[in-house]
Amino acid sequence: MIERSTTHGLLDSEVQKSDGKVFGRAVDMTADASGTPRLMIVNLQGFLGVGDRKVGFPWTAFRFTPNAKGAPITITVPPNQLSAASQPKPSAALATPLAAVTAPPAVPPGQVELMDADVERPNGGKVGRVIDVLIDANAQPQAVVLDVSGIISADRRMIAANWSALRFVTKDKTLRPLMDLNDAQIKASPSYETDKPIHAVSPALPAPPPASAPAAAAGPSSSAVAASTARTSR
Repeated sequence: MIERSTTHGLLDSEVQKSDGKVFGRAVDMTADASGTPRLMIVNLQGFLGVGDRKVGFPWTAFRFTPNAKGAPITITVPPNQLSAASQPKPSAALATPLAAVTAPPAVPPGQVELMDADVERPNGGKVGRVIDVLIDANAQPQAVVLDVSGIISADRRMIAANWSALRFVTKDKTLRPLMDLNDAQIKASPSYETDKPIHAVSPALPAPPPASAPAAAAGPSSSAVAASTARTSR
């Protein structure tokens, strides 16, 4: 169980400066092979959408306040004093007056973007698509919210899975999130709903192999029986 007051969803959360002025919204995050958050991708706000751009900032530059009345994420260093992880590329959509620059920053090697990433099983089967990450007041991810629609039924359904249940492996030169969650476990997982308690699941541990039965006490060998019979007959 995860208390809602102790975590906050990352996606679309307002990000403010230390003076309380909102300057953007969180739209993604990256993690490395150990599952450590590395970057937060922030959509910087322009005027009526003009000039909006996505920029990656170091994860350690942010403070999280899940139960805040205002913006739940605060950048603790002035944005202009941070070296952005990468600069956005010009977007063809700028041809329209109010279009936003939405080209995402390049992801550094050895990291993976989480939002909309497919979480797979080791055998390549799909577990679900990441639609949010729940972060606590210590800036530590606690769970991922997965869209598992179509995995075991056609119904729209989401579940929360413990962050610790994720593994990150390199496949085809790309870092990918994996989880050992089978269809039966997905079906048994409580649905994630924004107005209900959070039940974060983890893959069930495999059952231990049954203990082998103790070997039966060995009886007398046939040769010993024959020798005993011979002595008795004499």
